[in-house]
Amino acid sequence: MKIIITSLLCILACSMNAQLVVDDFTTGPVDKLTYVGMTGDRTLLSGSAIVGKYRQIYSKVNQNLYKQNMQLSIKKGLLVLSYAYDIRGTTYVNYGVGKKGNAPLNLDLSKYKSLKVEFEAKSTINGINLNLFTGTTYAAYGKHVPAREGTFVFTIPFSEIKPTGDKFTYSDIDYIRLQFDSRSKTGCNMAINKIWFE
Repeated sequence: MKIIITSLLCILACSMNAQLVVDDFTTGPVDKLTYVGMTGDRTLLSGSAIVGKYRQIYSKVNQNLYKQNMQLSIKKGLLVLSYAYDIRGTTYVNYGVGKKGNAPLNLDLSKYKSLKVEFEAKSTINGINLNLFTGTTYAAYGKHVPAREGTFVFTIPFSEIKPTGDKFTYSDIDYIRLQFDSRSKTGCNMAINKIWFE
């Protein structure tokens, strides 16, 4: 009887802390992408540790007065973004796409309360934005992430994500778009090792 009660408590504890991993960056590697000009570039990557099996990276340099470069790599379980001095740029990480375009995820997120992003390190204050799509209706979130050293988790509570229409529902999420911005004069370096719903 004691074993049954202990097992039930373990199952209950696990279900209360249920997670849906969006990406842990252990699959879909990128050796190194370099951006200098003002045109954006899209890269589609596949992997078993990616929700929906595909991740699309879209990086764009918005300002580059000193002709420096921005670099991106995905290896050893880290998405690494490095923006040089006075580069203003944006990197979108998209889920719900495939080789032929949109590939709806049809995720039921109604049992989760937040999206979490674990940073391995972050050097400067920059923006993080999130869009969750139900068909053509979406919900949006945006905030600055304070500068920190070392590993930390940034939590986006669902209560702070604002729907743009009545048809938005957490029970059928088709597309996820995360946006990481470099807005600092001194540049920006960050490494992200996991994205998940909890």
